Amino acid sequence: MPQWFATMGAVGWPLGLCSLLAVALLLERLQVFLALAPLRQAARQAALSACRDCDPQTCERLWRSARKGWSQALGLLLEHRQLAPTQREDMLGCWLLEERQRLSRHLRLLQLIGVLAPMLGLLGTVLGMVAMFADIAALDQPVTPALLADGLWQALYTTVWGLCIAIPALAAGQGFALWAERYLEGVQTLLNRCHLTLEGLELTPTMPHAGWASA
Repeated sequence: MPQWFATMGAVGWPLGLCSLLAVALLLERLQVFLALAPLRQAARQAALSACRDCDPQTCERLWRSARKGWSQALGLLLEHRQLAPTQREDMLGCWLLEERQRLSRHLRLLQLIGVLAPMLGLLGTVLGMVAMFADIAALDQPVTPALLADGLWQALYTTVWGLCIAIPALAAGQGFALWAERYLEGVQTLLNRCHLTLEGLELTPTMPHAGWASA
């Protein structure tokens, strides 16, 4: 067993488990978010054009080649464009709810690790200081500053590792949550515009204050 791991004492294994779990969750969430289809301006215009034209072959191609994210929702909308508007809205609402759940999966667990890790580190520090003072009390010789410093740095080692786990975990959890929220807001706006375009209404982008016009 490495010396640095043995220094952490009884809380070394829980902290090691937290670090491995945090890295695994971070990499898994990063893979999910990087796989999302980017929502650029050119893609928005192409989506609105597809809804405006409603070409059956184009709709079929979009539906079959849709990636995870907004392109999948667009393909779903175009594939079921014959449905009533309220039914399409319900369908898109269910898709957005499922997509939100998919993007938010494991984020609370990542944040829980970020809260739990420094508490475990603090517990290890307290246990280390208790053991240090117990050893000092058993000594017959005078207590030197070097002896105190040696015991204190070993006791504080677990707090350092707990903070090293907590900071990336909390930052990643909050960052992914903000990423998901911003992405879903953009997707919802685009789907609303596409839905209205199918109904013959389209936002006119040339006016200083954009308004709705009949297509």
